[in-house]
Amino acid sequence: MRRHAGTTLHVTVGGHRVALRTAEDPQGTLLEVAFTLSKEGAAFRSLMDAFAQSVSLGLQAGVPLAEYVEAFAYTRFGPSGPVEGDPAIRRATSVLDWAFRRLALDYLGRRDLPEPSEADCLADAVGQPAQMAPLLPLDLPPAASPRGRRRSLRVVG
Repeated sequence: MRRHAGTTLHVTVGGHRVALRTAEDPQGTLLEVAFTLSKEGAAFRSLMDAFAQSVSLGLQAGVPLAEYVEAFAYTRFGPSGPVEGDPAIRRATSVLDWAFRRLALDYLGRRDLPEPSEADCLADAVGQPAQMAPLLPLDLPPAASPRGRRRSLRVVG
């Protein structure tokens, strides 16, 4: 039977209970993460399980934890808000934000990740324009616009 050391952390993020479980190899390297979300629907819980499994597979294949921290710290989606049960992280913009900033503290010794503001944790917060990638380029050439495409279409009969 394989056993790994690890931890289980219990917090609430925006009033939603969350458990983050980790597994480590004998040297203390993070191998697996798993989430338990008590208030969420089955679809959301299943997506979070699949996400955690993907991260775990990546970690086991050699993807550095720092890459995941850079990708998922400060992601924004509900639940978000005050974090209870973690004295080092008082607010989070999402469960993933809390989890990856917590993992950065525990496994990378990172103390440089700033706390998001209360405004950043509001349900309708969208972030700074520099942080948001546009859905489409704003300077589309005229032929690429919907009107331009319609003009270039020919009726074949």
